[in-house]
Amino acid sequence: MALRSRIHSTESTATVTPESATPGMLGNGLHLPIREPDIPAILEQVRAQNLPADEGVYRVDWTGVRTRIPMLPWAPQEFAGTTDTELPIPSDGYRSEAEEYVALAISLTNDRDSYRVVEVGAGWAPWAVMGVVCAHRMGKRAIGIAVEAEPRRAEWARQHSEDNGVDSLVTIIEAACWNTDTTLSFPVLDEIDMGGAVHNGSASPEGEPTMDYRGAFIAHREVQTVTLDTLLAGDEPTDLLHVDLQGMELDVILPALELIEQKVRFLAVGTHSRYVEGMLQNTLLRREWALLLESSCTAIFDGVRPSLTGFTIQDGNQLWANSRFRDAHPMLIRQR
Repeated sequence: MALRSRIHSTESTATVTPESATPGMLGNGLHLPIREPDIPAILEQVRAQNLPADEGVYRVDWTGVRTRIPMLPWAPQEFAGTTDTELPIPSDGYRSEAEEYVALAISLTNDRDSYRVVEVGAGWAPWAVMGVVCAHRMGKRAIGIAVEAEPRRAEWARQHSEDNGVDSLVTIIEAACWNTDTTLSFPVLDEIDMGGAVHNGSASPEGEPTMDYRGAFIAHREVQTVTLDTLLAGDEPTDLLHVDLQGMELDVILPALELIEQKVRFLAVGTHSRYVEGMLQNTLLRREWALLLESSCTAIFDGVRPSLTGFTIQDGNQLWANSRFRDAHPMLIRQR
């Protein structure tokens, strides 16, 4: 499971599929899917030649990113003070699976001297920080934006940025990403619970327990929201929009789809129900996006849950390429 804080309500409400860009057709003829044998070569593109010291506290990976292991209570604490030069295939054991690393790596290939990454549901901002670190090393002007609603995790994101020397290039926004500017309820979590999510149902008094998407009763507090209109603003395109919202992906992505199509080169989505996966496929393929890589979520339908997401025990991943941008890596472009 990708280990990040998440945004959620008891059930997804965005069910209207935007009109197809090409009626009756799915996908595009521009991009090629990424096959499993392609993954090592893609990841090698962001390998650092000179790695920083682990200083007895960090896990240093092959990209040169340092992660403060004692800060992350779920991470194997024996990773502290170690360096790992192996590629994260199938996963790295504490951050995520290979698919998300692939999204980061291909987004760094562009025909400009700039790079922009936006991560919503960021937790400790691993993708915003890694994207900026790698882009800066490549000589690009780099900007990262990470959105996290839980105060402790937002502080982890600030620390992670500082630990990697990019705190002046990564902006941490303590808020919940949503489709309007409003106030929503967010659970009061302990450090080990990375499944916290926004509640969009009927409000309870501040601090009163409210049922979350898993059926657990947890005290909630009010949080401000921020929209993709704000996060994607500006003249520069966003090379990678990374969305991990614990079941609320449709409610954030679909209302902003036209904006995303204008602004975003690659879209990486952590998926938390098969309904979300199918809706994204049906919607984006009709609008000439290409699904480059995916892994389906895993659900066990035992007991009673208030939402489909509550049955999910393993997140999925989808990586999408926007056909409106033609500057992807040559291996992703169909030769005519």
